[in-house]
Amino acid sequence: MNPELWHTEKYTQNCGFTFKVKEVLHTEYSKLQRLDILETYDFGRVMLLDGLIMFTERDEFVYHEMITHLPLFAHSSPKSVLIIGGGDGGSAREVLKHSYLEKIVQVEIDEVVVKNSKKYTPFVGSSFDDPRLNLIIGDGIEFVKNKENEFDVVIIDSTDPFGPAEGLFNKEFYANVYKILKDDGIVVAQAENAYYDPKWMMRSVNNMRKSFGKNVTIYQAAIPTYPSGMWAFSIGWKGKHPKESFDQKRFEKMDLNLKYYNPEIHKAAFVLPNFVEEILKQNS
Repeated sequence: MNPELWHTEKYTQNCGFTFKVKEVLHTEYSKLQRLDILETYDFGRVMLLDGLIMFTERDEFVYHEMITHLPLFAHSSPKSVLIIGGGDGGSAREVLKHSYLEKIVQVEIDEVVVKNSKKYTPFVGSSFDDPRLNLIIGDGIEFVKNKENEFDVVIIDSTDPFGPAEGLFNKEFYANVYKILKDDGIVVAQAENAYYDPKWMMRSVNNMRKSFGKNVTIYQAAIPTYPSGMWAFSIGWKGKHPKESFDQKRFEKMDLNLKYYNPEIHKAAFVLPNFVEEILKQNS
């Protein structure tokens, strides 16, 4: 009989998140990181990068719906979207539901992630087969340099803020994102969480503020398998505050079959607990 296999992701030296693994489906090393695809008892298929949970089949819909639909429905008339990162394909899957979009570009640095997501987690990875998506294997930091006024919405679906993704949290990167956005553009980035990683959350917020000024805040979503279960997204905008600019008519017309995001969630996501508001104020 095979011994029980468990995986633990440590949040600190003293706590973490542990789940039982049914089977290791695949392990592969790219030039940048280690990838594992697991079959689990409680969370379905799970992708790990360097031992950290990127998504689970059971709750990935929360992250992918919130990082995509919120900025798209906050924009008055989006036509073009840039996804940086998101090699599993979940963000692309949700963006592609907006059939009116004229231009969808995704820049992912690690082709190994794309390949294995298509093979082992097609519930997210099959989006790469859609001809409307222009997938570029390359460096998103380099892609946004020396470009202006090209996209309405930029979605930064990065891994944790070290290794390949560390540059996606820097002020120079956000300055280039600001330039690549059109006049009423919106940028969203995953920004860790306020419990275990407030410094990384605020690094994203404060560096975004260097280009977007006061037009920066965070919103949150409940994602059980991410550290603390309370995940933050930093958002910057050039037009109206995204909390106030939800497009109700477009949402109703599209009649999306979503599991998490809805008009009430759109607004409520910007209502922050007091301790999070304090972190934002203290670091502003």
